[in-house]
Amino acid sequence: MLVKDIYHPHPRTIKEDTTIKNALSLLIKNEYNSFIVVDKNEKVVGVLSLQDIAGATVPDEFKDNIQMASAMYRMGYFSERSQEIKDKKVKDIMRRNFVWVDLETNIMAITADFLKNDLYIVPVIEKNKLIGIITRSEIKKALAVAMGLK
Repeated sequence: MLVKDIYHPHPRTIKEDTTIKNALSLLIKNEYNSFIVVDKNEKVVGVLSLQDIAGATVPDEFKDNIQMASAMYRMGYFSERSQEIKDKKVKDIMRRNFVWVDLETNIMAITADFLKNDLYIVPVIEKNKLIGIITRSEIKKALAVAMGLK
């Protein structure tokens, strides 16, 4: 099975200059977990997931030390950190190092990437143009087809 057999042809994108607060609002409103980030020319420049937004609230020194994050907890700290990032731009926290695929990529390769890198969304690009996405939902549908489910 290839990407062309399962990809979603309507990519969900967000502009890199959108605020984090507005990005989160769009994620909630649309019941998404991620977006492909594009610049003003619609060129793909990154990906943004709920995980990236949540991660931006965690100070760098806590990211690799869960015990320290737990020990340093105080009431209201999460809210304070959320307020600090809400007016930042998507481009400030998006993943710039991201995986992309084309229509001929095989499903095993993309599934392995989803597992290895804990991905939520992967852009499908042909001739330097964004033409679709692969999300966990497309992987789920591919599994259903492969197992004979409707």
